[in-house]
Amino acid sequence: MAAFDSRHRRGGRWWLIGTTVAFAAVFAVFFVAASGANLTGSTFEANDGNLVVTTPGNTDWENAPSRVRGDDLASGTNDNSFGQGTKEDDANVTVVTGSIPPQKSDLTRFYVASEFASGSNFLYLAWERSNVLGSANMDFELNQKAQPNLTTTGPKTLVRTAGDILITFDFGGSGAPVLGLLKWVTSGATSQCFSGNSLPCWGNRVNLSAAGFAEGAVNSVTVNDPIANASLPAGTFGEAAVNLTAAGVFPAGTCEALGSAFLKSRSSASFPAEVKDFIAPQPVNISNCGSITIRKVTENGDSSFGYTTTGGLDPSTFSLSNGGTRSYPSLPAGSYSVTENLTAAQVTAGWTLKSLTCTGGTTSISGPTASITLAPDDAVDCTYTNHINAKPTIATTLSANPVDVGSTVHDSATLTSATSNAGGTVTYTVYTNDTCTNGARDAGTVNVTNGVVPDSNGLLFDTAGDFYWQAVYSGDTNNNGATSACTSEHLVVNKLQPSVSTAQNLIPNDDFTLSGATSNAGGTITFNLYAPSDATCSGTPALTQTVNVSGNGTYSTTNTTFIASTEGTWRWESTYSGDGNNQSATSSCGTERFTIANS
Repeated sequence: MAAFDSRHRRGGRWWLIGTTVAFAAVFAVFFVAASGANLTGSTFEANDGNLVVTTPGNTDWENAPSRVRGDDLASGTNDNSFGQGTKEDDANVTVVTGSIPPQKSDLTRFYVASEFASGSNFLYLAWERSNVLGSANMDFELNQKAQPNLTTTGPKTLVRTAGDILITFDFGGSGAPVLGLLKWVTSGATSQCFSGNSLPCWGNRVNLSAAGFAEGAVNSVTVNDPIANASLPAGTFGEAAVNLTAAGVFPAGTCEALGSAFLKSRSSASFPAEVKDFIAPQPVNISNCGSITIRKVTENGDSSFGYTTTGGLDPSTFSLSNGGTRSYPSLPAGSYSVTENLTAAQVTAGWTLKSLTCTGGTTSISGPTASITLAPDDAVDCTYTNHINAKPTIATTLSANPVDVGSTVHDSATLTSATSNAGGTVTYTVYTNDTCTNGARDAGTVNVTNGVVPDSNGLLFDTAGDFYWQAVYSGDTNNNGATSACTSEHLVVNKLQPSVSTAQNLIPNDDFTLSGATSNAGGTITFNLYAPSDATCSGTPALTQTVNVSGNGTYSTTNTTFIASTEGTWRWESTYSGDGNNQSATSSCGTERFTIANS
């Protein structure tokens, strides 16, 4: 382990210097440092050598933020490893299976987690192995780009980019591990290479433990892995926490991201030692970048809305219409703002900013401006919702037109170009002039439901003339009001046209003149009037009246109530009864008659 702190170069190689005593001294120092509190700013318990939370409110692997797990192939001849002789600087490697060298740590799984807290990016790492060898030399490689499939055998080319990092975890069998940081170097002097090899290579190592940028531990007793449900004997689990910001991996004000991580074991503490077992890379998202996404939603129409920004967003101005999105995916932490700018024409048309909502990060909203304080890993998502009322029209239809006096008429109304959920009311009114100002009669107010307008009340029109219906829509929060044209529904109420038919009727009376009788003649005269159906005067008379006789003279009926109305010939027959001195006498049937004819 002393080789990481004191080294000499001979013939292009680095050699270990120190003894077992030196190892013990080094580990004793770091054990004291690692057994303290968590790294400043982090609640992750990376120095207790287990996977569960010890102090309430902290985090550990059981609840690690953004945790990613990698599993090795089952131990044995099917387990894979890098071919004999592979070194950390080698980008061209060969994956093999078969007999595994006995001195390697047989890896079983690894964990990676990360978070941004207290102004720093923290990286959390853990490894597990099946064998207990005392010492452990593990390397976590974290790359910006995805790696090839290392689960199959054969030649592979690792995809490395300048700035990729290697976290070395060296444990001497007791005490605390020593953690180192190396970055992939592609240009410059060969002296930058920690191994002394030529470029590209892993650059000079930073002792993270000594600098206070990291802490770690290996379990000294059996612990349980609640994630994999595995029991881990002493010396088979190691963990670490690294402050990437303090270590200069993610400097403040930059935007860096690592997208892949995998674990390897070295055969010894020497960095140029062969790399043995590995667990294939897993995708991760470790970044000090933030992102801002602006979304556009419009209601009841669409337009193109312009935006201006501050803070160095590129582009600094843009436009969005309904459903549009503007994304700024990789931004350094800092202050930004986005402002929507309605044009005069949009304001005149009725567009308003209904709402501006943002999630993620720290955002202050004032009118159309979102002021954003972006921290690493923040994903700020803002939605601008603009509203314009629909501009419906209303048309009406009468139940009948024209109509006669005495008719009842109702009106129907239809909204066009309203929203599907249109509400509000419609008021129906009838006027007596074509400007809808005089003689108003209320025909009812109805509630509009989902754009459907019920009919008006029915109105009785009992005078002839011209009438004008009008429907007025109140509008609602999504729709402007609307009024039908006064002259669009001109109701004509016509006078009634009577029909004429006539029929005669009369009150019949008759006279009977008696002559040639004695001057003191007595008795009676009976008047009988027969209906047209009795042409022989043999039935029951329709009218009969008897009057007393007192000598010769003219005697008359006095009918005032019986009315003759049946068409045809009516016949009179009158009879004098006679007395002791005078014979009776009868007028012939129909001698007196009258006819009623209506056609």
